[in-house]
Amino acid sequence: MTRITLFLLAIFASVSLFAADKLTEEDLANLDKELELVPMYDKMKYERIDSLKQILNSANRPSNLRIDAALKLGAEYRAFISDSSMVYYRKAMALAYQYGDSSAVIEAKIGHFNVLGVLGFFGEAVHELNTLEEEGVPESLQFLFYDSARQLYYYMQGYTENSDVAYSADYFQKNREYRNKILELLDSREPLYQLYYAEVLQDHGKISQSREVLTHLMSNLPQGNDLVARIASTIARLDRMAGNPESAAHFCAVSAIYDIKGSIKENTSLQTLATYLYATGDIERAYHYICISLDDANFCNARLRNMEISRNMPLINSAYKNEIDTKNRTLLIAIVVETILAVGLVIAVMLILYQMRKLSIARKSLKLANKVKEDYMGHFLNLCSIYMERLASYNRTVARKVTAGQIDDLLKLTKSTKFADEQNKLFYENFDSAFLHIYPTFVDDFNALLQPEERIEVKELGKLTMELRIFAFLRLGIEDSNKIASFLRYSVNTIYSYRNKIRNKAINRDTFDEDVKKIGMVKE
Repeated sequence: MTRITLFLLAIFASVSLFAADKLTEEDLANLDKELELVPMYDKMKYERIDSLKQILNSANRPSNLRIDAALKLGAEYRAFISDSSMVYYRKAMALAYQYGDSSAVIEAKIGHFNVLGVLGFFGEAVHELNTLEEEGVPESLQFLFYDSARQLYYYMQGYTENSDVAYSADYFQKNREYRNKILELLDSREPLYQLYYAEVLQDHGKISQSREVLTHLMSNLPQGNDLVARIASTIARLDRMAGNPESAAHFCAVSAIYDIKGSIKENTSLQTLATYLYATGDIERAYHYICISLDDANFCNARLRNMEISRNMPLINSAYKNEIDTKNRTLLIAIVVETILAVGLVIAVMLILYQMRKLSIARKSLKLANKVKEDYMGHFLNLCSIYMERLASYNRTVARKVTAGQIDDLLKLTKSTKFADEQNKLFYENFDSAFLHIYPTFVDDFNALLQPEERIEVKELGKLTMELRIFAFLRLGIEDSNKIASFLRYSVNTIYSYRNKIRNKAINRDTFDEDVKKIGMVKE
């Protein structure tokens, strides 16, 4: 039995079928958090680069250390700032020639033609590759050589696939030839072997088996492994081929996060994710991601990535501008609606004032009726004054932002629920205070109607719970659940649920509502 067969049997024996993932808001939230940390990751990248530069520029350091530092700088810059990568591979080459290190000369040449591919200088890159192949590459550098050659033809294939099918097919074949040479060098247990073998399965149309190998590989790699971004990106490609765009988008997000952590500017996952979000209608995020991808490609000078982005950027940019225009057109309508809602809130308060005034008149026969009436009116006239002042302040804010052209800020303001929440809180506080002033024994009298073990505990003196507040409205003569829901900003179903729940706890369920209406009633 061949080692390939043994490898596949081990995979299928240890992994169940991988359930399709879907892009979630949590995926996007995690990605957005990582994007905010890009300056930190880039700073760490520059710190590694600066440490290597110190070694390279130290004339008293051993030559092998300086050559190694130059090679590492070329590798650090390759997918970060590719122009700088070429500079340091050339420095490594010069130092290697100077000190007679033939192996380092070849390693620097391999890195150099690899970066030429990133920059789009394909003719020069192929010439250098062929020259190296003719001269011979030592066994210790064969893997690096084959992998760099594979990458070069991958770039060339991507560059020509939409313009010259014949050339693209040739480059595809070259890519596969070098990949097969890599497989001959690697042990089947190595992660890179499994990654490239999954590509072989894909080439033979075995999409599900290829994905199985990759998901098993990714689940067994330690967190932070450099291969995770490549594996996730490959899984995303397989999912797109299998007609599962939501899963593909999920793995694009995973790949993009790992690219960000590694300060990889020569990347594809974020722009692919932007294209998916555009197709699903999330235009704002799609535009944000495609712009970041374009900035990264320009920063790295990755010509292939620039070309790929240029295919999708006009569509996303146009859709984003249309969305902004639509938002601007509806902005005035939103302002009017917010104003109407604010006025409605004042009217609601006035209705409560009216009901409370009628109740106060009904209790004027009590010794302290006049004082209660004055206190109650003071509470709610003050509340009304506060609402009117806040409404005026809100309108001034809207007018100021419209005048200043701060449309985005205004849009955020209209979407925020903070204003309504503050008004609700203020209404509850004033209502509780006034109601308990009129019916100081309401809580005790209400609990007396409930079974002992079901009585409601008020945690804060002078405040009502939501259940007590609902029945306080009932005591005020407002029996319609629709009106109570409107005053308290709850759904009608919620009000019904609270009323039924408390009624079931009553000592006398059948007369419970009528008993509540009699609380505080003056006995003749």
